[in-house]
Amino acid sequence: DGKKEKTNMIALLAKAPKVFWTVGIVQFFCWAAFLYMWTYTNGAIADTVWGTTDVASEGYQQAGNWVGVLFAVQAVGSMLWALVIPKFKDIKVAYVVSLLIGAVGFASVFFIHDQYLLFISFLLIGVAWAAMLAVPFTLLTNSLSGEHIGTYLGLFNGTICLPQIAAAACGGLVLKMVGGAQVSMFLVAGVLLVLGAAAVRFVKTK
Repeated sequence: DGKKEKTNMIALLAKAPKVFWTVGIVQFFCWAAFLYMWTYTNGAIADTVWGTTDVASEGYQQAGNWVGVLFAVQAVGSMLWALVIPKFKDIKVAYVVSLLIGAVGFASVFFIHDQYLLFISFLLIGVAWAAMLAVPFTLLTNSLSGEHIGTYLGLFNGTICLPQIAAAACGGLVLKMVGGAQVSMFLVAGVLLVLGAAAVRFVKTK
């Protein structure tokens, strides 16, 4: 029976609507970007704001505490932007705008050396986060009809885990390629969100 279920899953994937795959591509770039943020924020701001790369130093600990504050700021940005998204006439435009604003937020971290100015960066990152949580599932559910909607939504969760696994596997190599400074990964994350925004144009909505 398990085998039959597996075959059904493969058959469903083969018949998945185009939206499933196109939104999946957007998701790939977005979740990879956020994985790099979660992985490298502490080291990045310890370096740029507290001027240390020593994990045992007091500055590094202070940076770690500040990261908690920044992630809370991101959550606030996300909640506020979630109220704005429904005001867009076209959900794809909302998606693109949100991801581009998030990209600016990510890239700005590279240039900021003040712990309080980083609030702006993380408010902007929250904008992308709000869209990532709301828009992909809306696009998908709008294009699905019939009995398999639950299975497709379950399978769609793969577009959240797989990019993070891939990004984690390549993280060390990417970090080397951009010179080894952890804050450079925020530029990488910004580029990934821009690519995600560009990929939205391939999403066909009915």
